[in-house]
Amino acid sequence: MPLPGDELIPDPEDIQTMAVTVSARPDQVWPWIVQMGVDRAGLYSYTAVENGLLHLGVTNADRIHPEWQDLQVGDIIAFTPEGYPGGRRGPRVVELEEGRHLVLDSSPGAPPGKVTGTWQFVLHDAGAAGTRLLLRTRTGPGRPAGLRVTDFLLRPGYLVMDRAMLLGIKKRVETEAQGRPPLPTPQ
Repeated sequence: MPLPGDELIPDPEDIQTMAVTVSARPDQVWPWIVQMGVDRAGLYSYTAVENGLLHLGVTNADRIHPEWQDLQVGDIIAFTPEGYPGGRRGPRVVELEEGRHLVLDSSPGAPPGKVTGTWQFVLHDAGAAGTRLLLRTRTGPGRPAGLRVTDFLLRPGYLVMDRAMLLGIKKRVETEAQGRPPLPTPQ
């Protein structure tokens, strides 16, 4: 199934798509996605890995922060904080349609204008079931050799962390939508 952002890498070398159904409307899911970033609401994944292994200093938010809702094309969603070896890095927003999709360019080391990796968050209204939240990652030709090796070696970890992120978003959205107090983040 084609998704927004697929056109950025017409001939991908790798595609991973995963999804989760969230018992809430797309407009209730969207704020949690746009506030992501290690210097903002976190990545909603396993903090023991993010902080214990990777030393990112992440605090995953358990509420929507109005001050982090104005995400724009060109903004960076930080995956590493200021002062981290290699500096503050993360994918750049290349496309967004409020309540529908967010497309990120994750092409470190690529020539300007060349997209070699994407993260695509897509929200489908599932009617009474809520929202189908999809995450697709794509990599394409032109990715630097060192990064290709890193991607290959770390792919199992990426999949685990990405799945935990989707489930973390689901938990937060559903908790808020039902008016329950926030649940603790898994360690």
